[in-house]
Amino acid sequence: MTPQQFIAKWGPGGPAHELNERQGAQPHFIDLCQLLGVPTPGSAGDYIFEQDTLVLGEARGYADVFMRNHFAWENKAPGRNLDTALKQLLTYSLALILSSVQVETNNPRPSS
Repeated sequence: MTPQQFIAKWGPGGPAHELNERQGAQPHFIDLCQLLGVPTPGSAGDYIFEQDTLVLGEARGYADVFMRNHFAWENKAPGRNLDTALKQLLTYSLALILSSVQVETNNPRPSS
């Protein structure tokens, strides 16, 4: 995908611009990966869409994209408050980190 194609699709007036968060999060991220020439979620076991995690209490939260030991991504529809996305990720971050540590502890990497 070229930058022009990405902008034409996702920019104001583009066919995907008016999608809500649920409709647009995954296709937007896939297009972004294609634009940047990097792998998409699902290409590796710990790189996925909709990583669920426990947050305070028994509530569940979902990081829109998660790559263990690298990043978590929370998408918002155009015009939405990105502070909300940051707050969501901060709420999930400890649980995501702890799940990464637990996986590493249960499946240690071979020493070189």
